[in-house]
Amino acid sequence: MQRDVYGFGHKAVVVYGLGASGRATAQALQDAGTEVFVWDDNELPDAVAFNVRPPDMLDWARIGAVVKSPGIALQTPLIRAAEAHKVPVMTDVDLLYRRDGDNGAGFIGITGTNGKSTTTALVGHVLRCCGYKVAVGGNFGTPALALPELPRNGVYVLELSSYQLETLNDLQVDGAVLLNLTPDHLARHGTMEAYLEAKLKLFDHAKAGGAQVMGVDQPLLRGQAERRGVTTVSMTGSGDYTVAEGHLMRGMERLMRLDNLEHLPGPHNAQNVACAYALMVPRWCTAAEFEAACQSFKGLPHRLEKVGRVGEVMFVNDSKATNGDSTVYALQSFANIYWICGGLPKTDGLGACVKHLDAVRAAFTIGAATEDFAEELARYNVPSFKCRTLDVAVREAFAAARSEGLEDAVVLLSPSAASMDQFRNFEHRGDTFVNLVQGLVTMEQVERRVTGKSAV
Repeated sequence: MQRDVYGFGHKAVVVYGLGASGRATAQALQDAGTEVFVWDDNELPDAVAFNVRPPDMLDWARIGAVVKSPGIALQTPLIRAAEAHKVPVMTDVDLLYRRDGDNGAGFIGITGTNGKSTTTALVGHVLRCCGYKVAVGGNFGTPALALPELPRNGVYVLELSSYQLETLNDLQVDGAVLLNLTPDHLARHGTMEAYLEAKLKLFDHAKAGGAQVMGVDQPLLRGQAERRGVTTVSMTGSGDYTVAEGHLMRGMERLMRLDNLEHLPGPHNAQNVACAYALMVPRWCTAAEFEAACQSFKGLPHRLEKVGRVGEVMFVNDSKATNGDSTVYALQSFANIYWICGGLPKTDGLGACVKHLDAVRAAFTIGAATEDFAEELARYNVPSFKCRTLDVAVREAFAAARSEGLEDAVVLLSPSAASMDQFRNFEHRGDTFVNLVQGLVTMEQVERRVTGKSAV
């Protein structure tokens, strides 16, 4: 006889949305013996391994919950019908907690507008380095119900989006982090206040005595931190933890250097590290263990990823930066930038990037934005070259960086645009960049072996 690990008894569960998280949820429920109905507003594939049930054919008296995919808005008819019938609407992380919350494992939730994935991965890395059994996922990477069951003293590290948090019911976390809050997803939430309300639900689900950390460089967050009495982190003002002159500080005490972390460059990563430190030390690790783990952290693919060096020129893959606000972080992270940008532009073009061009030596534009980005940057006196394709941009950016011979030269792919004009997705674009860089690296290695001199 199967154990009712999710607590639905004889009632069925509707899984609404059949993306990666929805499929993992439906499979986990079905494997546990729960009756599952699935629905997706998009066209369903011909061979769905679950019981498809259109919303108008549901017997709500038999339904124990609706588990919706994060991207589905609360205003959809199926969700409204569930609410009208007083059927709980929840997320897959709630079911993960129902499954494993009594097993003795810890739960950490990390949210924010920017930096969630890097901070989630970093926290998971630190824990592994300290000998914990760790499962990392949620909004980033592996869906919650595809994570393995952990033993006592293991730790689940979950990235949580505002879409997941707005329907949070059961999850209780031992550690909660809200990194920052800038305008995003307002078409969904309506106002910044509503967006903040969704993010703050994480702290409503923090266990008594658990670690609660909030970045407070936005006024909305500082006010909330003061009311809630959480641990504060600031990059620009006062907080329990601050960043000054490349160091993490607590009061006047220097805790660790931040400006020597090779794979965590820039002020945004300093904030990520500071929040992770405030969360983890001394609850899960010592200060020395934390610093050592940060030194060995390799970062995430396509996010300020250092992918190769030819001579004095470093190549950095930031293909995940699909809008101007994201690229700002990259432009703040290096001293001499040969910037590859472009693709399918967003409605605001380069957006906030134009306020952060001091380190840009030249720009190399690609894709559908080739002409517009070059013309816009020329107005800011940035030398711009219309390369159109990524292979040409890599070649020309490297040639420019080599010819100027500056220390700390970086060829930076940070497109400030979507990828679908020339690539399948940002990963495909980033992988193509990496392959092009590896070609340059290989050429140099071959030439050095043959002639003893650099070919490039």
